[in-house]
Amino acid sequence: MGQPIVDLASLDLSRSVIPEEELRAILPHRDHFQLLDGICHFDPERKLAVGYKDWPKDAWWASGHVPGMPLMPGVLMIEGAAQVASFLIKKTSTWEIDRFVGLAGLNEVRFRGSIVPPARVYFVSGNAQISGRRLARMPAQVFSNGQMTMEMELLGVML
Repeated sequence: MGQPIVDLASLDLSRSVIPEEELRAILPHRDHFQLLDGICHFDPERKLAVGYKDWPKDAWWASGHVPGMPLMPGVLMIEGAAQVASFLIKKTSTWEIDRFVGLAGLNEVRFRGSIVPPARVYFVSGNAQISGRRLARMPAQVFSNGQMTMEMELLGVML
């Protein structure tokens, strides 16, 4: 790990490429835990997806994590990455779109920076691998301001 899954500078990230209704039909997360504002790149042949979240200066978590120096919690980075990985696995595998993909584990998690609002955060997942009938291994990374802030391998289970 350590290398970006994709060079974000080589992609057009200026617009959502998946209709909002389709994204919400695939991902059940709502309210505070709707951590994807959209999918700005999707390549089914390369099994690659990039989602984004725009955090305002007064993001719901900013006043309490950490007072005086707001830092996006790592668990929210993981959750955002898991949501883009779930989108990817449902769109590029035979897993049913209406089934929930739960987080089964994390491997090789590395924090490489911090995110301070206001910020646009990109969640990247690529080359997800199905292992058996219900388990997937999904490499994922988080970027903000052109820098990788986190990387991991997500384990997802179809529930």
